Amino acid sequence: MIVKTTEFVDAVKAGKVDEAKALFPVARTYWERIEPVAEKFGDLDPITDGREPDAIAEGVDFTGWHRIEKQLWVENNTEGMDKYADQLLDNVEKIVALGQDAPLTALELAQGSKGLLDEVATGKITGEEDEFSHTDLWDFKANIEGSQAAIASLRPVLEKQDPALVAKLDTEFAALDKELNQHQDQTTGDWTFYEQLSKDQIKALSDAVAALSEPISQVAAVVAKSA
Repeated sequence: MIVKTTEFVDAVKAGKVDEAKALFPVARTYWERIEPVAEKFGDLDPITDGREPDAIAEGVDFTGWHRIEKQLWVENNTEGMDKYADQLLDNVEKIVALGQDAPLTALELAQGSKGLLDEVATGKITGEEDEFSHTDLWDFKANIEGSQAAIASLRPVLEKQDPALVAKLDTEFAALDKELNQHQDQTTGDWTFYEQLSKDQIKALSDAVAALSEPISQVAAVVAKSA
């Protein structure tokens, strides 16, 4: 995450608009995989990944990923972005360091897997998060990958306590992956921009997320029983 964020920040500070636009969803992929970790560290999450309406409502400066995103896609330049780029990288480095110093417990992993899926259900599926770049499906996939990784780390416990739940999780993760992956260019790896999706395609993704949400919501209870 630090490497890719650095590449993005360097492009922004060099005024390389097209390069920064290309790097934006890639760098965010690493962020979106670990987002529940960031939420452990108070204000670091909102100042790194907060949206403009929330900043306005709270009367604070609009900063982080989405401030730079707005400049790139709305103004098509990087003017005035150096301070936001430096702050973004500094905050990412802090979150990585804090995450290494405070590893997730099994219960936090279980809750994090649900938190990542909730990110999809409440943000990415509506298209509200990356409202300027419409790169929501990059984030969507990263959230799913993060949730899968959390479940994989808990798999030995889950298989022992509730093998039927594991089978259900595997089935629904596969179904969601299949539904989502049809929107990725298999040659370039790029995803369809959100505004290009039809209402039927969005509903199909939403239904797949909902189907996975039910078994995911049971994981924390199973983990807690085994503690």
